[in-house]
Amino acid sequence: MIKVVDAGSFVYGILGDNIEDIYKKQSKTIDQLREYLLGYATDFGMINATEKFMGQTIMSEDFSEELQEAIDDYDDITFWFELEMRLGKRDFERTVTEVEKREMARDHGIYPKRIHALYEQWNKEFEGHGIERLEIRKQELLPPSI
Repeated sequence: MIKVVDAGSFVYGILGDNIEDIYKKQSKTIDQLREYLLGYATDFGMINATEKFMGQTIMSEDFSEELQEAIDDYDDITFWFELEMRLGKRDFERTVTEVEKREMARDHGIYPKRIHALYEQWNKEFEGHGIERLEIRKQELLPPSI
């Protein structure tokens, strides 16, 4: 339970720092819950989960490292998933047909099945090559200076 609340604290902390109006209050509430749970961790048999630092009960280094490993794994999976989805949608939008536009309008914006082939194409690319073959093509806005 402490790991779940700490992970939530991590996520909402980032959101609160970057989208303050919506998430700052929720971030503070989750932090308070986290501190409360950490204070009772030993009562629930989680002796190695906490340690004292400057008079406060904090998550132990080992426990924090375990959670950080899970967050790192989540970030990695999310990165590849988002990249596949965004590039697939981009490619779909570049090639969408009039028939597909009508289908999407009828289906309240749901993409047709063809998009899954685009997602899969990107998935295979990244599984085989990572980001090695991704390139940003720069377009010249002004003629090069002499």
